[in-house]
Amino acid sequence: MVVQGGVCNRHGASRKRCSSEGCTNYIFNGGMCIRHGAKVKRCSSEGCTNYAINGGVCVKHGATRKGCNSEGCTNIAVKGGVCIRH
Repeated sequence: MVVQGGVCNRHGASRKRCSSEGCTNYIFNGGMCIRHGAKVKRCSSEGCTNYAINGGVCVKHGATRKGCNSEGCTNIAVKGGVCIRH
């Protein structure tokens, strides 16, 4: 996952930690991890506990992910409409 400055954690980017005292989890939303109050959207499909990706549902229940714009490529687009390879 690209965090800041166009680099991933493995190549030198640093991820912020939860602001709750004594917690070492990474932040998810609003400076907190999920355990300490970050707001997360769950899939609206009954009985599903996955995270909502698009339109309030997870990929399993109909959320779509954009594909790479490069001709002939079937990978999922990451940034700027293209996949990691392109």
